[in-house]
Amino acid sequence: MKKSMLLAAALTAASTIALPVITAEAQTLFTPQAATPGFYVGGEGGLNWLLNSGNNQFNTGYAVGGKVGYDFVGPRVELEALYRNNQARGGVPTPFGPSPGQGQINQLSTMVNGLYDFLPGAKITPYAGAGVGLAFVDQGIMGCSMCSTQFAYQGIVGIGYNVAPRWRIDLDARYFGTTNPGTYTNNDISLMLGASYKW
Repeated sequence: MKKSMLLAAALTAASTIALPVITAEAQTLFTPQAATPGFYVGGEGGLNWLLNSGNNQFNTGYAVGGKVGYDFVGPRVELEALYRNNQARGGVPTPFGPSPGQGQINQLSTMVNGLYDFLPGAKITPYAGAGVGLAFVDQGIMGCSMCSTQFAYQGIVGIGYNVAPRWRIDLDARYFGTTNPGTYTNNDISLMLGASYKW
């Protein structure tokens, strides 16, 4: 009984000392610090889910691309190019009705994004934004590749980690869509991991 009471007292004392230290360290991760504006360049890649539509079923695909932008310390503006690919299966029209077919959807988008860092200069900063641009996409899972030009739009939410004064890692989720390219409705969900360098 005495040992249990001593152990409980020791644990209570340790938590009383450690908890404020841990809390203070956690707070410093989200404390805005002095930051300077500047241009940045980066690369990004991740997973892309093209939502099923019509008779088409899309496998989990990938997305890869790059970006160049300017950080105003808080607001950011960037130009982004991103390639997406999803393998698919679906009903292919024939004179005798639809038949099963396999193919893929390729997309190449060029976007102008506006983003906002909510805690500029902090070690960890959440951000959100949106973008508009053009996308060159397949008309369907069979046929010509990226031969349809469509208006594109996206919404972005994420979190950035400033690993060094000039280096940053971003993890974000985004919805990407285009006007109707052909035999499917183009709605994508992407999970992206990126790294950037700022001058």
